[in-house]
Amino acid sequence: MPDKKAQVISDVVLSFYKVATVDFLIGYQFRKIQEFQGSSPLTPPIEAFKNHLPRIEKFWRMQLLGEKLNDGERFDLMSIHKDLLVRKGEVNRWVLLFKQTLLAYEMDHPENKDFLKNWNKKIEEFEKRFLTFLF
Repeated sequence: MPDKKAQVISDVVLSFYKVATVDFLIGYQFRKIQEFQGSSPLTPPIEAFKNHLPRIEKFWRMQLLGEKLNDGERFDLMSIHKDLLVRKGEVNRWVLLFKQTLLAYEMDHPENKDFLKNWNKKIEEFEKRFLTFLF
């Protein structure tokens, strides 16, 4: 049985991506990395991110659970997002959607409140780092 917190991370990441990939403001950034297009160019199926989602889940397990990178793996988070030409408003929208996702998950799973509160703090840290690095 997978670790419960790792499962929470998987669930939250999936929920967030279902919203963010079709969002009117930031969806286009996610669609740059989709693996294939569905029936509508503005609403890619979540399966179009099947190779990306595990990487994002791993990133959050590293941040929240202390998981380590494997040999040869790297996460150059800031440079990747700089190359995407992310705008300040898009960072703010990402933060808003992620916080909404965490809150919705907490409402359905109150037993994870402390873990989600810690995750929310990490989101705020990343918001500051992104805004400092990118702008």
